[in-house]
Amino acid sequence: MGRHIAFFNIPAIGHVYPTLAVVRELTRRGHRVTYATTEDRRAVVEEAGAVVRPYRSLRPPDSDPSVRVPSRDGYISHSLLSFLEEAEAAFKGLQPVYRDDRPDLIVFDRMAFAGRVLAARLDVPMVQLWPMLVSNEHWSMGQALNAFDPADPVLHTYLSKLEMFLGAHCPTLHPDEFLSPRPEAHLAFYPRSFQYAGDLFGPGYRFVGPCLRRTPLRWQPPRDRDVVLVTLGTVYNARPDFYRFCAEAFGGSDWHVVLAVGERIDLAALGRLPRNVEVHRFVPQLDVLAHATAMVCHAGMGGVMEAMSHGVPVLAVPQTLEQEANALRVEQLSLGARLPADLTVPGGLKDTVELMVKDPAITDGVGHMRRAVATSGGAARAADIIEQCLP
Repeated sequence: MGRHIAFFNIPAIGHVYPTLAVVRELTRRGHRVTYATTEDRRAVVEEAGAVVRPYRSLRPPDSDPSVRVPSRDGYISHSLLSFLEEAEAAFKGLQPVYRDDRPDLIVFDRMAFAGRVLAARLDVPMVQLWPMLVSNEHWSMGQALNAFDPADPVLHTYLSKLEMFLGAHCPTLHPDEFLSPRPEAHLAFYPRSFQYAGDLFGPGYRFVGPCLRRTPLRWQPPRDRDVVLVTLGTVYNARPDFYRFCAEAFGGSDWHVVLAVGERIDLAALGRLPRNVEVHRFVPQLDVLAHATAMVCHAGMGGVMEAMSHGVPVLAVPQTLEQEANALRVEQLSLGARLPADLTVPGGLKDTVELMVKDPAITDGVGHMRRAVATSGGAARAADIIEQCLP
């Protein structure tokens, strides 16, 4: 007989989409899955088979043109505070719902703090999801990139608000335990070999790889050409200058360029594009990657892993701290390259991509990671682990 498994997530696409195949597998096995998210994500979550438990998010919508890349200084502190405030908003609406419909297990995204607190409050076993690099006492992003300032006043604001939040809703949970929970399992959506110091993460950390849904292809290249996919994800993508730069770099060449630009820009700002460039707000990314030779992207974990699953090297253009960590790992493992910061001539971008796809070390590195992805287990293994954590 199926059990009630509750997922808690933030509404960012890069956090929601990696979970959908897992939800689909759990519902296929007969479990009742509820999913705490926003109305904007209702359609994709319901299509996966879950019942949506909506809350009102504080995050800007996907179409907000004012969203800009945050400063590197204080990025971690500001992120913690932002997601704590998101948790307060989520908890207010969701706590009464789950009090009256107690789950058997709570599965929560690393940044979905409301799920963490509710699991402690209800004394329910939990699984923590990692769509980004995992941190422990051996490796953390802030320390590795020298980007954490313990004297940051925003950090002190966060700690003060966290103490008040826990005191009001879960006084048995100490602030020191809040970011270092001991769930039944940690699930990371990438292979262990991509993790920095991966061998130092114990058996409680399960690296299941990307959980992808395979569907019939809906996109075909219009010509028999090499395809390059260009995307900056769905958050910090208000960069018409960058898209124009890419279009100019490959314009009139033997490449076919697919620009996925999101909802934050006016398409007219791109101007007239070369005939070998197509532009969309969104594309079926897996379909494009099935035909792609290269991907130019922000080095978000989801995009990098989708590229690896198709054997496509990545030219990384990181914008945030976690993307910087991913981009460094891409370089270390020869999964692609990083766009030089001082590159201002469009032709240099094309040359960089062409050198990358011809580099035998990168071809070999991508092949190794593609095999690691294929053997990590994906959604079926993730569902197996979640079922093992049920009481």
